[in-house]
Amino acid sequence: MSSPVPPSPPMPLTAALPDPAAIAAAAPAPVVAPPVTALLADSVRDVAVIDTAVRLAGPRRAPLLIVVALPQHPHPPPTPEADEYAARLVMARVLPRVRRSGLAYLPVTHRGTSGGTRLRAAGGVLDVVARHRSPVVVAATGGPPRLDARTLAEAAALRGAPFVHAVTPAGWVPPPLRLAPAG
Repeated sequence: MSSPVPPSPPMPLTAALPDPAAIAAAAPAPVVAPPVTALLADSVRDVAVIDTAVRLAGPRRAPLLIVVALPQHPHPPPTPEADEYAARLVMARVLPRVRRSGLAYLPVTHRGTSGGTRLRAAGGVLDVVARHRSPVVVAATGGPPRLDARTLAEAAALRGAPFVHAVTPAGWVPPPLRLAPAG
């Protein structure tokens, strides 16, 4: 005959509360919206491009992927320090607007390769955008010859993504002339 199983101890009436740090660690990470890409090409149009990108990303609180397209260089290629310096000069024009918006941003430098077709040059930018999983690219219509919005849209249509939002900056209008009253 076997011995009887001893009874289990009684359950306490007050259970221990779980540790708040353990709850926070077990909670899923917040979902971040995919970034909106702004293609900057070292021109006056960059301000209109970044303003449009901020307007598109703002309501969703999506981060900005800022791609600085540097011009192609013949041999020998420039040093990484030179590329970084050139990209900082381009970013200096738009960063005050980005910081004012309060959105997160990720700057990326892209130097095109010499040779190839215009669609291949646009494809290089779209490769950078695809690596960061951005569904929207904002570019100027009068951008560099091989990286304007129309060429990007054509290359994106051949790939099936992303959507290219074309920005046509308004022309400069002089302020109204104020004449002094006669007399």
